[in-house]
Amino acid sequence: MLSLYLHFPFCKRKCFYCDFCSAAAGQAEIAAYCSALEQEISLMAAVYGHMPVDTVFLGGGTPSVVPASMLKKVLITLRKHFELTGDVEFTSEANPGTLTEAWMDVLTGAGMNRLSLGVQAMQPQLLATLGRVHDFPQALDAIALAHRYGVHNVNADVMFALPGQTRQAYLDTLEALANAGVTHLSAYSLILESGTPLATRVAQGEVVMPDEDAAADMLEAGIDLLKAKGYARYEISNFAQEGYACRHNLGYWQQKHYLGLGVSAASHLPAREPHAAYLRRQNTPSRTAYVQALSGGLLPPAGETPIGQKEAMFETVMLGLRTLQGVQFDHFQTLHGLALPTVYAAAIERLKREGLLCDIDSAIPALALNRRGLAVQNTAMMAFIPD
Repeated sequence: MLSLYLHFPFCKRKCFYCDFCSAAAGQAEIAAYCSALEQEISLMAAVYGHMPVDTVFLGGGTPSVVPASMLKKVLITLRKHFELTGDVEFTSEANPGTLTEAWMDVLTGAGMNRLSLGVQAMQPQLLATLGRVHDFPQALDAIALAHRYGVHNVNADVMFALPGQTRQAYLDTLEALANAGVTHLSAYSLILESGTPLATRVAQGEVVMPDEDAAADMLEAGIDLLKAKGYARYEISNFAQEGYACRHNLGYWQQKHYLGLGVSAASHLPAREPHAAYLRRQNTPSRTAYVQALSGGLLPPAGETPIGQKEAMFETVMLGLRTLQGVQFDHFQTLHGLALPTVYAAAIERLKREGLLCDIDSAIPALALNRRGLAVQNTAMMAFIPD
């Protein structure tokens, strides 16, 4: 099985905290990019088109700013060259205020059955601080529009630890979205990325970030509220009603194969060399280089790195420990041919002493962090870093 990710690096305006590969662009630039993306789909299908596709994810940027007519051609090409399974999970990101009926017609016609909305907060002053170009009523309108089109699997992205945000403001946002009928919530702490306008404002003292204790309090209060609302936490930042965990993202955390298409897109693919566990591939971040190469019938410049067993084992643990399920021993054995408790005996013993691990279930033995461990996951992972 294969997962597909398609990157659309366009926004109405770049948010003040964002360092993703995205920017505002005109119609001609978007059209040229979409043509290049169609060409990449065709070229990569010659190598990977035999693998059935069970999840598709359109991300960005903001796929919903791509004109419906252009997006339709890309999706026709995608379906022509790749076989999507009958139960495919097909997600597209979108931002409130950019959804149209024409866009929804195209996406649902191509099989989209999951929508992921970048909401972030409901308070106007917090949205302004982030540089978002929508308001909360537009987010509610977008959820309602998705429901009218039969898309009831709707995620909302929410952020906490924002400058000027209170615990109650964060909880109010979560509660309002739960009441609006979203089936999934991704709740992330704001990370200040160097060089972004928001990071500059914080450095200059124009806005003040909540301290670590306040951020931790928001995290814990949010977990409790969502649990009470019927959302199970299944990954550090992700909460879902029963049956609505994101299969595409679970594939990342379980190291399933995925093919990234588009500028800056990353891939995790079967290895070509006998000594490697898998192949990591990353397309060029230059939109110009990407379009020029594909306009000439060539694949875009990309970095490729064969990943050896030691690094692959570490990544299995690093990614698996993000989830509440953790890393199942039999899954690790299947991937690497070694027993996880043997490979990482010292690290496991250390985390046990520090009280960061769940008790191991004898029915389905797995290595998993408890709630305290998940709160310090990055620190816990230090014990597993290979020499």
